[in-house]
Amino acid sequence: MLATSHAPRIGGNLAFIRDELTRRQPPVPVRVLAYAARPGKKGLVLGFLHAARAAIHMATARVLVVDDYFFPLYVIGRRRGLRVIQTWHASGAFKKIGYSVLDKTFGADEELIGKVPIHSNYDYCLMASRSAARHYAEAFRQPLERFVTDLGIPRTDVLFGDERIAALREQLRTRYDLPPGKKVILYAPTFRGDTVLRARSPQDLDLRLMREILGEDHLLLLKLHPFVRGRHLIAPAVEGFVRDASDHPDINELMHVSDILLTDYSSAIYEFSLLVKPMVFFAPDHEDYEGERGFYFDFRTGVPGPVFETTEEVARYIRAGEFDLERVRRFRDESFEIADGHATARVVDELILPGLEG
Repeated sequence: MLATSHAPRIGGNLAFIRDELTRRQPPVPVRVLAYAARPGKKGLVLGFLHAARAAIHMATARVLVVDDYFFPLYVIGRRRGLRVIQTWHASGAFKKIGYSVLDKTFGADEELIGKVPIHSNYDYCLMASRSAARHYAEAFRQPLERFVTDLGIPRTDVLFGDERIAALREQLRTRYDLPPGKKVILYAPTFRGDTVLRARSPQDLDLRLMREILGEDHLLLLKLHPFVRGRHLIAPAVEGFVRDASDHPDINELMHVSDILLTDYSSAIYEFSLLVKPMVFFAPDHEDYEGERGFYFDFRTGVPGPVFETTEEVARYIRAGEFDLERVRRFRDESFEIADGHATARVVDELILPGLEG
């Protein structure tokens, strides 16, 4: 069973694993359980119904693969013979999660963990590097030996394969009307808010000024965080410069048509580093975000690009075009033990299929 409680359909690692299992001969039967939490009484009722469904499937599944916080797994007694694999949705340890944020306004608090053993019942936790695994061992309160770092991260497979990449580029350039000769800035801010149910998008970047300085030979591809509900309204003043790609299910695919990543605190920096392209960080609320969520390393010195607090600084830096790609390479090498386009097959062969035997 492949399960997520943060989206109405599976994506990322779970989608890659599903596709690999259905390609096998004979195909491996897959059950998908996907839903997104909602606020209010209706959300509580739906959450209960989804938890009941999860309990039924967990009673018969041989392998359960999750990609995020999955509440039913922590409160429903686990059957002997069920193998549980946590793939998570970030390749590296960047923003704090789980037990690491008990002193923050984001995430779980002492009252919750006193009642619910969050991040429990995992047999294997997939991670890209041992350095990141050490932080996640703290975040999950799981022993370090449960972290597997030598197989790779399935969703990074989309970043490899010349034929696949060429086809993706053609599709995306047509879909989002990306003309040749213009450099594409992928703007991917993470969400704000102390819970995913109250997620909102930052509004600090001045898109008009970005267009004024860069519009001649650049355009901006906007990808809001999936937790942010509702579409972004593009003002008439920046039409033609901004393309809204927030509806695209896989940000890693958008990386193939992007020349620069502009973000604040998104974990997409890990996958983007595999392409060795420049990154720029716009973080005027860095201190507030540190108090709300926090990081596993010093933000200003640890990210693979310069950090700015004004739109003009960001735009002037991109206009100058003097990027430190060696800094990106160092970040990539520190973040991934293996990334070669074959991670999904290894995860299926080494972790999932053995759990189906017997």
